[in-house]
Amino acid sequence: MTWAEQEFRVWHGIQSPEPPAAAFDYAEIRQMAQRMLETRRTRFPQLVAKGRMSAAEAEAQIKVFETIAAEWHWMATGAGAPAAEDDVPAMREALDQSIATIAEIAREQRGFSAELATQAEWVIAMAWHLEPGRRTRACRARTFAMWRELAAEKEARRAA
Repeated sequence: MTWAEQEFRVWHGIQSPEPPAAAFDYAEIRQMAQRMLETRRTRFPQLVAKGRMSAAEAEAQIKVFETIAAEWHWMATGAGAPAAEDDVPAMREALDQSIATIAEIAREQRGFSAELATQAEWVIAMAWHLEPGRRTRACRARTFAMWRELAAEKEARRAA
């Protein structure tokens, strides 16, 4: 496929390839999810103290990003467990808001720095995987199950 044939999608004014360029960079997405969580844990208490955010809102958003970080830890490593299906809408909403925030920062800065562009691609990739109809989570669960089966078979052969 040539660049001219590439399909694109616009996320809050941010043009991204379809699928997103970072869609399968699971380790990097996992690190981004963890950084997003840590940023909220650090900054939100300051925003609450200044009266710019309620404590309840800060706590709720941190909880959602804990879920997102745990989900991407599982997606990247197979350790832990996927998020509950009931958590997916809140995760999608939080990531959608994060994309909107990144777009607003880019508008204020009159463009994307390399770092902000990379962050946008990783957050867009996270959101893309959670869209209705995507089977990424189910496919990852099957992949991890097959890895466990292969490891067990290898261990059984080694023990025999």
